[in-house]
Amino acid sequence: MDKNGMGGGVLLLLAAVIIAVVIAGSVLLTDLSKEKQKETIRQVIPEISEKDLEDLSSRPVYAAYGRVQKNLSLDTIIRSADPDLEERHFFHPEGPVFGYSINHLDCIMVYLDEEAAVNRTTTDEIYGVIESHARAGGTNTTPVLFVRTPQITPDTTIQRPERASTQPTPREGT
Repeated sequence: MDKNGMGGGVLLLLAAVIIAVVIAGSVLLTDLSKEKQKETIRQVIPEISEKDLEDLSSRPVYAAYGRVQKNLSLDTIIRSADPDLEERHFFHPEGPVFGYSINHLDCIMVYLDEEAAVNRTTTDEIYGVIESHARAGGTNTTPVLFVRTPQITPDTTIQRPERASTQPTPREGT
């Protein structure tokens, strides 16, 4: 009886150790992933402040390309690439791209549906379209960050509040 009780205790202890190792490993992998993400963002945006780096690394950055340079016309590049991205069906609902913007750090942000099947080949193709328009303007290594984001669904239950009448209300007895 002691032998079986001891074996059960050893198995329980072994199971607890395995669970602790798995949990500790997950935390370490998460930390390494975040540090790798920060390193990648720094390569694209070398002069990024710690505050901006923390903000960007709190988002699920999926891929990063290029490098921030002075005097790039990112707006012209992305606007000229837009029709090609549309033609190749990269935009939602046919493709993974919800949209894009240019952030205050002079980097193009491409927003990907977090539920869409996306791999490095997909982001390489999208970046290739953007970069081909940059090269046409004499630029290369356009800074682009791909960020996973949930699909935005408008809340149609919200109603506009009734506006108060601008007419004065009549006083009682007048």
